[in-house]
Amino acid sequence: MGIQSSADITRALKEKWDKSKDRADWRVLTGLNHKGRYDMFISSPESMWQLKFEQTGSNEAIGFGLDVGKIDAEIKKIMGVGAPIPFGLISPQKADLAIIMAGVQQYSSDSTHTLCKEYISGEQEKLDEKLDREIERMSSDSVFRRRYKEQKERDRIPYL
Repeated sequence: MGIQSSADITRALKEKWDKSKDRADWRVLTGLNHKGRYDMFISSPESMWQLKFEQTGSNEAIGFGLDVGKIDAEIKKIMGVGAPIPFGLISPQKADLAIIMAGVQQYSSDSTHTLCKEYISGEQEKLDEKLDREIERMSSDSVFRRRYKEQKERDRIPYL
């Protein structure tokens, strides 16, 4: 299975979650990468998925992801490193209104960087290119350009 939209990945995750008997063993790890995008890894006891997002508005993001395969003890250890913080993801769907994911995640840019570069490095460039193409396509819309520019300005303001 190749790169899919974040909506398709979240739909697949919901189906797996609904069938899962080991929900307590699911984990989420998120971190910010060097391009200012978020890498999110979601693992079940058997498998792991990666989603790559870019904020395009105050409450909007676009993203793509893929099933990166089986999870082992070493990856489980990396998934547990970071600061525990709340997370929420609302993924609009074609058939349903939206899928809402919420819980506590680990936040560590170092851990997500390690997973990206040392474990699934071959797909990172493809995911980034897909996001770049989609943002470029969407930039032809003047409303999108304005919201995107406003979001990038908000991102530049440091928090005190």
